[in-house]
Amino acid sequence: MDFELYKISRDFSLEYGTILGIIWLITFFTCINGMVGGNALLMLFGMGFMGICALMPFYLAWRYKQHLRAGDRVPMSIAWLFTALMFFYAAIIAGVGEYLYFQYYDKGRAVEFFMQFLSSPETEAQYKMIGATDILEQSRKALTELASLSPLDLTLNLFANNLFIALLLSVPVAMVAHRKCRDLKPFADALNNRNNNPS
Repeated sequence: MDFELYKISRDFSLEYGTILGIIWLITFFTCINGMVGGNALLMLFGMGFMGICALMPFYLAWRYKQHLRAGDRVPMSIAWLFTALMFFYAAIIAGVGEYLYFQYYDKGRAVEFFMQFLSSPETEAQYKMIGATDILEQSRKALTELASLSPLDLTLNLFANNLFIALLLSVPVAMVAHRKCRDLKPFADALNNRNNNPS
């Protein structure tokens, strides 16, 4: 294993994981505050940030590859380690922010909002129309269980979800970070020999 490449990958994963975690936090705050507060503009911004969240890991993997030397080879194992660490650091940063949100700001407002939404006559009518009243009951039951969780339990639940999604995304993102040997020296030498010795 190339320990210098491992060290560079570790350092970049921390830097890019911090950027990704901040973007996750901004997305979380705008979406949840837009829904709970009924602010359409915040909800619109939240949807935009969701799109950025989907594309940003691929962009960061591409940026990581651009910072390496032209001839550096990035094996798939190192590329996957880079993406896994990047997502792990992002999940930790997002988890700390979500815990602070639930502990000091939310005070159960988000769960209460969703309970009111699922209990409204309009929602019940829509679920009856499509024949999914059992799904509505299951959703209410899940929300009741969520309401009984502490802020730490809620955060750990979100942290586990973030890690699961990161595990799924880490392989395609690692494929972007992966780079086969691009050592152009043999090609350049052959080209120089051909130019110097034309037949």
